[in-house]
Amino acid sequence: MNLTDSEKRDLVNLIEKNKPIPEEYRFKLFQNQDEIELLWNGKSYEITNVNLPFQVIENVDEPRKQIEPELQGNLFDDRGRKLSGWTNKLIWGNNSLILSSLLNGSMRKEIEKQGGLKLVYIDPPFDVGDDFEFEVKIGNERLSKKRNALEQLAFSDTWGKGEDSFLSMIYERLVLIKSLMAEDASIYLHCDYRLNPVLRLVMDELFGKKNFISQIIWKRTGARSQSKFINHVHDCILFYCKDKEKVIWNSYNTPYTDEYIEKYYRHKDKDGRLFQDTSLIAPGKGYEFNWKGVVKRWRHKKEKLEELESKNQLYYSGKGVARLKRYLDKSEGIPPQDIWLGISNVNSQSNERLNYPTQKPEELIERIIKSSSNENDLIADFFCGSGTTLAVAEKLNRKWIGSDLGKFAIHTSRKRLINIQRDKEKNNKNFRPFEVLNLGKYQREFFFKDYLYKERDLKNYQAENHYYNLILEAYKAKPVEGLNTIKGLRNNKAIAIGPFNLQVTRLFVEEVIKECVEKKITSIDILGFEFEMGLFPNIRDIASKQGLDLNCLYIPNDIFDSKAIKKHQIIFYNTAYIDAEIIIKKDQFKVKLKGYSVFDSDNQFEEALSELKKGEKREILMSNSIIRVQKDKDGKIKKNIIKMKWVDWIDYWSVDFDFENKKEFIREDDKNKWTGDYIFENEWQSFNSNENKIEFETPFRKIVKGKKIAIKVIDIFGNDTMKILEL
Repeated sequence: MNLTDSEKRDLVNLIEKNKPIPEEYRFKLFQNQDEIELLWNGKSYEITNVNLPFQVIENVDEPRKQIEPELQGNLFDDRGRKLSGWTNKLIWGNNSLILSSLLNGSMRKEIEKQGGLKLVYIDPPFDVGDDFEFEVKIGNERLSKKRNALEQLAFSDTWGKGEDSFLSMIYERLVLIKSLMAEDASIYLHCDYRLNPVLRLVMDELFGKKNFISQIIWKRTGARSQSKFINHVHDCILFYCKDKEKVIWNSYNTPYTDEYIEKYYRHKDKDGRLFQDTSLIAPGKGYEFNWKGVVKRWRHKKEKLEELESKNQLYYSGKGVARLKRYLDKSEGIPPQDIWLGISNVNSQSNERLNYPTQKPEELIERIIKSSSNENDLIADFFCGSGTTLAVAEKLNRKWIGSDLGKFAIHTSRKRLINIQRDKEKNNKNFRPFEVLNLGKYQREFFFKDYLYKERDLKNYQAENHYYNLILEAYKAKPVEGLNTIKGLRNNKAIAIGPFNLQVTRLFVEEVIKECVEKKITSIDILGFEFEMGLFPNIRDIASKQGLDLNCLYIPNDIFDSKAIKKHQIIFYNTAYIDAEIIIKKDQFKVKLKGYSVFDSDNQFEEALSELKKGEKREILMSNSIIRVQKDKDGKIKKNIIKMKWVDWIDYWSVDFDFENKKEFIREDDKNKWTGDYIFENEWQSFNSNENKIEFETPFRKIVKGKKIAIKVIDIFGNDTMKILEL
């Protein structure tokens, strides 16, 4: 340190008085400190460092649904897909936990075996306010769907303190991503005009200025009339690499646009061919045209120039000027530039459109993937949204990892990727299966501890009780003490609440039933954010045999909105119920979906309406209808009822014809541990998409006795439930 005695005394004095140290001392105290550094309130170099086991929710290998069992043991089938090797990953959950677990867990070895991540594209959420929603089509009606509870909390964490909290979020993710990238890898960070300046500094800090390659300007839309000043019609894509000397780069030319041709190819010859007429060399007045000057100035071989002359492309125009006719060759295209034109955003008429708010065009991502990766490279998108990066990677024969916090995003991506599998199968192309994974019952512990302990400034021992009291207040129940699983009472009905660090599991429900029987309780509601797949309706049958009326309800999205609780607008919806049957014909069978009961909120409907403010609107979901309600400025409530059939709720359903065939293992202490669950192997499915409408019966299959058949249904909002039948 280069400090004088006087400066040392001043520093000690400031520290003793608990006063801030002047900025100029930073470079004197820390000699290796960068001269330029981006600082913000809350910046921390502490990075999530956990290793949570991934759970496989579903294995999707759709085109193989009709392959006979004896063929599945072969290395190849007649459709060409290799059975062994990498399986693509679609992961639901908080991406800081996902990235940390990829980095610290057993999956890291799998990633390194593929050569590491060669390319990462991310499009993190812009600061657009909490107005993220998408439309769900129901017959001729459209219903808006907003973030779920986890997404709302994550959005609040990301933008609760404006740019400061966003930068803390993205900084941590980028540190983790960089650790997973190969030495020859690239990263493309998509942002808009509001975030570009600060994100450029963050990327410089993490990847180094020397590894900056380009700031790409994507003109995504045309000029509009809304702006008072200048319209914002472009996004920025920051392009960095791990090591500029090693980075993968496949140069490309983009097709000539009409505007480019009109600007640069303004001349026509007698045959109507377009050409540029450019000055090749102008030696100056008084000089005679000679080949020596042309060759020296332009470094062309004389033979090449004579060839151009013979084709009437090179000629002498007098005054010592040689001119060149450059004819238009549309196959050449424009060399790479940092301004990308001609790639329109996904509009309402596009075949790609999935009604997902942040969806990007495939052409944009295709240019990135082709230029910065090769076939069979592993690429990733940890804010995958509607799955555009994954879809393009699949089409271009790249391996991929994608993740998102939104269940609907995962569901949208899953359908999109299955359609690509189907298309590849139809065209006899190679394809890979993919897995849907999560951190499930492990993730919530970290998520809510962060929220309850840090944001609410609670001590550990207070956090759980705070959580229970919050839920009970919203459910209008009174807390009770001295019991195990039962936390409250409402209208003489017991209330159990799933632990804040777990989904509601079969084991938890069995504990609830046991306590109810011991205390002679005959009616109970179980509240939870999520419920273990396959839990219903079997668990209700078990409770009924014990003389217990058991009802399970979802804790809603707005539970953490104190204003909504005070206005009594929180509605807890029942879990869904699947009605299905097996139809047998000789030695064959098929599965038929017969019904789907979604929500039942009649008991709270009128109470919620009475608390509406003037001018407020709400959409309330019922089992056989959706009710849009609005209180006008005079306090009068208007209702618009959309009649629903059970089929209207279903967006996707799939079947595993041999459910308990594949056990689920997680890696703990370098050993495989069976979780007690089974992996749902998606052998057949039908869903709504631009290409097809949903079917409600499977094709006939040969009967194999003693098998358990699992049926999974996903509704129009991305919520899933499962039922098990026995053959």
